[in-house]
Amino acid sequence: MKETEPPHKELEAPPRTGEIYRALVASSWDAILGVNRKGTIIFWNKGAEQIFGYSTDEILGQPVTKLMSEKHREDHTKELRACLSGNCGETGIIEFEALRKDGSTFLVELSLSIEQQNGKFVGLAIGRDITERKQMEQALMESAERYCNLFANSLEAVLSADIEDDILVGNKALEKLRGCCLEELTEMHPTNILPPEGREYISKHVEKMLSADEPISSIVHEIFRKDGKRILIEQYLNFIKRKGTIVEFQGSYRDIAERNKTAEQLKSSLINLAKIVSRVIESCDPYTAGHQQRVAELARLVGENIGLAEDMVERLYLDGLLHDIGKISIPTSILTKPGELSEEEWALIRAHTKQGYNILKDANLPWPVADVALQHHERLDGSGYPDGITGDKLSLEVSILAVCDVVEAMSSHRPYRPARTTTDILKELKGGRGTKYDASVIDVMLPMIESGEFKSMWNRRNSMSTATECLYP
Repeated sequence: MKETEPPHKELEAPPRTGEIYRALVASSWDAILGVNRKGTIIFWNKGAEQIFGYSTDEILGQPVTKLMSEKHREDHTKELRACLSGNCGETGIIEFEALRKDGSTFLVELSLSIEQQNGKFVGLAIGRDITERKQMEQALMESAERYCNLFANSLEAVLSADIEDDILVGNKALEKLRGCCLEELTEMHPTNILPPEGREYISKHVEKMLSADEPISSIVHEIFRKDGKRILIEQYLNFIKRKGTIVEFQGSYRDIAERNKTAEQLKSSLINLAKIVSRVIESCDPYTAGHQQRVAELARLVGENIGLAEDMVERLYLDGLLHDIGKISIPTSILTKPGELSEEEWALIRAHTKQGYNILKDANLPWPVADVALQHHERLDGSGYPDGITGDKLSLEVSILAVCDVVEAMSSHRPYRPARTTTDILKELKGGRGTKYDASVIDVMLPMIESGEFKSMWNRRNSMSTATECLYP
């Protein structure tokens, strides 16, 4: 049997508009007050009590100017009177420094409206403490000013482009870099700025950055100045997206020609310093004079023939100049001793690798030069010294220096033995290929020796040494 639904109850009568209005006014956190045409306060809610500190009994009948600080009272009174003299329905907003009962001040915003109630004029005002808002606005304005000053006076060229509004903003450094004013820059098409061979390169980097959805660290490329001169710059780009669409991009640019020049000077100074250190070491052992220089040149040649990057080749050269720095700790009497060396003497000579490591370990260079000095007598099969390290723990740098050191040492005269023949050197390298020595290094070194490239380099080096001896006998 289907249950019968209870009859609908009569809906309660909704509250009248006036009751809703009074309830909202009473519970509002904002100060709500009413004034007459003279500016006398005739209404005051609890929000006003909280904000200004006056109770209803204390404030009713008082002039609204009592809520204004004396500092600006005259000016704000004129502004208030102008609002109160308006017609019914008019509205206005006044901001002024307000005065609390306890004498403290704060910034207030009064929203005024002119109403008629029972034929009488009533000025209704909603007051809100805007001190915090004004402080935030001031902080934002100061922050914007600092940003603008930083942007305008930055020594680095900066560009910001708003794609939606087609607005381009740059600074003085950008104008200086490009050799033209910003107005000219906005009219210039990118194809007129980038050399033809660099456009595809830039395009690929930008695509890579967009696909990764993150800024690329930097792009180094050339651009044209207004006068047609090419300059090398380092560029940082950042694209700003909204709802998946690029709306703005920002970029910073710097001319790195001077930086590259300084880097070259520093590199040249470092090489010269390494050569001086090498000569100091060799002065203790006239029989091996030039050994480090020849190993360095041979290592550089091997690196080039292997196809290593230019910076790696330069590293190999410096490694060669410094690899025997530890020999400075070996007594000259041992280094120059003719005939066979005793076990104790050999132990002292072998110790030069650890001494070299101790000398170079604190050198603040961007590659482990100390490790090369320590390990250049190690062998792939663990038969080397000082630690018997095996091949999988030896770097390519160490492997190249090890072979170059062996080839130079066998090619040169020593107090305890004559120089070895080319046949002897080839036999040593072929016999140790893949066991003692890195096969890839041996495969490069063998053709150099067999073709005469190694000997040609030696002859050039010896000619330079002879010329130096003639100049400085």
